[in-house]
Amino acid sequence: MKKLVIIVLVVALLIGALVVYFVVTTPKTSAGVHFPLSAEQRALLANVPASADAFALIPTAAALDAKLHANAITRDAIEKWAANQQLPKPWMIGNADLVVWHSGKRTRYLLRLDPVRAVIVRLYLMISGDDALVLGPTGEPTINSADLDRILQLTNTLPPGDILAVQQKGGRGVFPPIGRPAVTSAVVTATEINLTSRAVAEETPMAITAGATRGYPKSALLTAHFAQAPKALDDLNRLVRSRITTLLKEGGAIALYEIETDKLLPRPKEVIILPATDEKRAVLEKFIQDVAPTQALGFRIETADTGQELLVAFERSSIDLYLEDAFEPPTLPGNVWTLHIDPKRTVPVLQQVAESPGLRFAAPRLFRSAKELSGWIRALEGAQAIEAADSVAGGVEELKVKVRG
Repeated sequence: MKKLVIIVLVVALLIGALVVYFVVTTPKTSAGVHFPLSAEQRALLANVPASADAFALIPTAAALDAKLHANAITRDAIEKWAANQQLPKPWMIGNADLVVWHSGKRTRYLLRLDPVRAVIVRLYLMISGDDALVLGPTGEPTINSADLDRILQLTNTLPPGDILAVQQKGGRGVFPPIGRPAVTSAVVTATEINLTSRAVAEETPMAITAGATRGYPKSALLTAHFAQAPKALDDLNRLVRSRITTLLKEGGAIALYEIETDKLLPRPKEVIILPATDEKRAVLEKFIQDVAPTQALGFRIETADTGQELLVAFERSSIDLYLEDAFEPPTLPGNVWTLHIDPKRTVPVLQQVAESPGLRFAAPRLFRSAKELSGWIRALEGAQAIEAADSVAGGVEELKVKVRG
């Protein structure tokens, strides 16, 4: 009996020592990513398979997990994601860095653990039978060293973050909406998420016209300012039965207040905003003359000139909404385009638009843009606002995104 008691005490002490070890060696603060990367971090990324279309480096992943759970914007999203994953608990990870990559339709994870945790996690993986997580080289051909160096050169002047994410050339249709390859530094705080993405600029566009708008109208679902109208807006002509994009050829803004989704083709309720210059007034006057036959058939265009802005809509109520609205000044400068979204109201509408068969066939580019935007912000529906700004300078395109809780 005495021997049994001693054995139980020894086992209890060992378990207690392990618990203390796990608690003490599980970091509470993220080490973060600093640029340029350290030699150790670059070596860790060198394990990414050549087939990966996207990958990410997360230093002290356990600490980031705590930050994501503490942030009201990401809490629900990370819990839903974790519910479908068979990954070790944060105490099993300790201060290990994590590399994640996506290849085909599969996501895999690489951890470099201390010897004690490596034994426990190997037992965990044997029991779970999941091979998504690996603790060493996968045996697959890895990313070309020269290609990795070229990608990491884009990161050298990125701001420090909690995550470094990379989208390869094959990773189209996902965030960020800039060229490929693209690198992103993400910072998570208690109330915000801040993203900075960079890619080689494919061209140098015109700059946004200064003073085009007063800012972001607070009642709008979405407000976009741009130096040149995106090609997807060409599809807007079909929805409003007019070559409205001729007004936006050299830039302007759109404030979207509502989308009627109960029709075969969803109809936007928006205001086009242009700077009140003599040149733009002439363009608007010609546009009104060109659409006069359409108005005779019952289609009506409304305009207003505030002295600072020229407003164009397809019903007076839209312009009144804009004129009576309160405005929020931009916090992120951009010389290509800027965007402000109310995700709580916009996400449900975008999801309905993304299910519209009429829009899919009649306006495929607009449909694809709405679907991609819905995919990017769906997990951020709990945020108060999303602001984004895209700029080009020195041959580099930079996208900044701020998500406020």
